[in-house]
Amino acid sequence: MKFPWRGYVNQLTYVAGLRHRADDELVERVADEVIRQRFFTLPVADYHRAATEALGSGERIAGEQDDEDATRDFLARLVRALDDRGPWPEPPYSTSGTSEWAALRDAPAVARVPLTERQIGAALNRVFAEEPPGVGDVRVLILRLRTGQQIALRASRPFAEPGVDLVTYDDPVSTVAAFGELTGIEVEPG
Repeated sequence: MKFPWRGYVNQLTYVAGLRHRADDELVERVADEVIRQRFFTLPVADYHRAATEALGSGERIAGEQDDEDATRDFLARLVRALDDRGPWPEPPYSTSGTSEWAALRDAPAVARVPLTERQIGAALNRVFAEEPPGVGDVRVLILRLRTGQQIALRASRPFAEPGVDLVTYDDPVSTVAAFGELTGIEVEPG
């Protein structure tokens, strides 16, 4: 199966405005953001692979308003910048699919996040999903922390009302501490 590079490349080049050659500062800033995984939320290796495959594809890779040579130059320099920063650190947290909710549904609430669902989503640059889809009674965001713990943030209040439960089967004390440290979000004991 062919790797779907185009969506990744569109993400990488969207903010660059590649009508002209990008300056080094922009290339370095995008490389840093890819590695931080706040705005580019997928694994660094996927963005690297997409840029590499796009450059070797022989297809047009620039967006409608962008210059092809400037886009190819930007991606080639971005690949080099990512290579120079390797090995890439594991992100502080990653999103797990809602299929993991079944395993966490009955986990105890070990803490409460005193923010709204929207504030948490903005802080983590992630989106809560309805579970079950289309019902909307419960919205969840499932994360795997770099430390290995898996958690679910469970919102069952109205969207704009503060108070989201942090549920997990992992050790409550170390999981709450790791969540706070890795996300920068303060929690209240459960």
